[in-house]
Parts: sequence; C-alpha cells; structure tokens
Amino acid sequence: MKFNFIKPTLIFCIIGFIIPGFTAILLFGIQILLSEIGLDCSDSWELIWLITSIGMVILPTLFIYNLKYKSNENHQKLKIKLFFFNLFEYIFIQSTFVSFFTNGDILCNVSDGQNGLELVFTAWLALPILLVFSYIFKRISKSL
Repeated sequence: MKFNFIKPTLIFCIIGFIIPGFTAILLFGIQILLSEIGLDCSDSWELIWLITSIGMVILPTLFIYNLKYKSNENHQKLKIKLFFFNLFEYIFIQSTFVSFFTNGDILCNVSDGQNGLELVFTAWLALPILLVFSYIFKRISKSL
C-alpha cells in the first residue's frame, strides 16, 4: 500500500491556517538575532530572504531525491519526514513571498500596527503550494 501524501498535508494545512503568526514571530526572532550580532535590520531581512529562497527550492528537490532512493521506508518515517518538509517549506515560502510585498526598511521602521502582517498572508499562500507538492510526491511515489 502506497503512502497518501495528501491527507497528512491537508491536516498540516488546517494547522497552518492557524499558526502563521507563530512562524512570523520565529522569523522576527531570527531577524532580531541577526541584528544583535551586528547586521543591520534591513540587511538581516535580505539575508533571511536569500536563505529561505534557496531553501524553498532545495528542500523539495531533496525530498524527491529521498523518495526515489529510499522508496522502501515505512509509513511512519515517511509521515515524519513529510511533516518536517511541510513545516520548513511553509516557513521558507512564507518568508520568501513576503519579499514581494514589502522590504526590509518597512519591516524594520514602520510602526502603523501592520508591521509584519504580510507574513501571515504569505503563510496562507504557502498552503496550496504544499498541497501541490504533496500531489507531486504522491505521483512520484506511485511511479516507483
């Protein structure tokens, strides 16, 4: 019996609809940490966006590679790997997409009450993308 990638991802998407604020706080925490070690706030966001953009592309490639060459893994291991893939890809997409809607100066200097709200909306944009990835993973898994 083949593993159903879509069902665990749907469950993650329900949770993902609720948690974007927590992952946004995590990203702001990373930015503050980078600022504490001497990086300018705007430059911190640029570095975060660079790293998450690279991660957003590399992570699905690594997961597909893992599927192709470790296709005999049990369902529990695959479920755990899918959960971590969904979590990290969710954060990577959330962070990367926010760079299209704002910039580091706005995130660092604007205090109009909406500072970082873009991170919530981009996290929600990540959810259908995760479902598409799960569909692709399911197709790849069936073909093996």
